[in-house]
Amino acid sequence: MPQQITCTELLELSKEHQGATLLDVRTQAEWDQDGKPNGQELGLNTRFLSYLIDTDNGRVVNDKFDETLEGYKIDKNKVVFVMCKSGMRSSKVAQILDQRGYKTYNVVNGFICSEDVEPSCWKTSGLPVL
Repeated sequence: MPQQITCTELLELSKEHQGATLLDVRTQAEWDQDGKPNGQELGLNTRFLSYLIDTDNGRVVNDKFDETLEGYKIDKNKVVFVMCKSGMRSSKVAQILDQRGYKTYNVVNGFICSEDVEPSCWKTSGLPVL
């Protein structure tokens, strides 16, 4: 079962797990509007893969998610930190990866949240952004 961590804990764990993967599962529109985490500055292999995509009928599961994920060839011997906007989609993806044999962590509160939320998120914690 994936462990739930804060951005502060991710920062500490990234020091122990250099070369781990940071997987951001938000949508293209969210990346365009809010920016992207720069995990490279923390020694993380950063990947961007939408779990849900926006359509005329609302958000649906990305039918290319599995294929694209496999193409990343993420090392199962290293941990994967999964994040989204608030921690809900990433929780689902972290569970999926965990079931496939990856050691996963879900980043609670995700990339962006209001500044009064504790524990804070990536962006309000001042972590590096692209």
